[in-house]
Amino acid sequence: MKLEIAVLSLAIVLLVVILEVVRRRRLSENYALLWLGVGVMGVLLGLARPLVDRLSSAIGIVYGTSLVFALAFVFLLIVCINLTVHVSRLEERVEVLAQEVALLSSDDAEPPALGSSGGPATRSDESPEPPGQPSS
Repeated sequence: MKLEIAVLSLAIVLLVVILEVVRRRRLSENYALLWLGVGVMGVLLGLARPLVDRLSSAIGIVYGTSLVFALAFVFLLIVCINLTVHVSRLEERVEVLAQEVALLSSDDAEPPALGSSGGPATRSDESPEPPGQPSS
């Protein structure tokens, strides 16, 4: 009975923490749904421990907790793979954005070339405009 109370307590704490983190907008809704599902599964496991024990016996696992830990391990492995794919996509996007920023800043920050008189030189395709003339 103590195990069920502990599992239920932890699952309820997890649900409260996830709701608070989402409320503060520190976790996106996609991941929040995933972790809310984990919390709900924890509550169900706490309430249905005899069912877990029967299921584990039916598939040949001696202890129900071993089945729960095995499923939790597989779940966390899938989450790690998912997060690794997400991080890889973000790294690609950051690389592309860094290249675009570098190109944009190189266009904007091009220093003027000095002419023979020490002042800024004009490009050969530009003709200097007389003062007072509006530029086109």
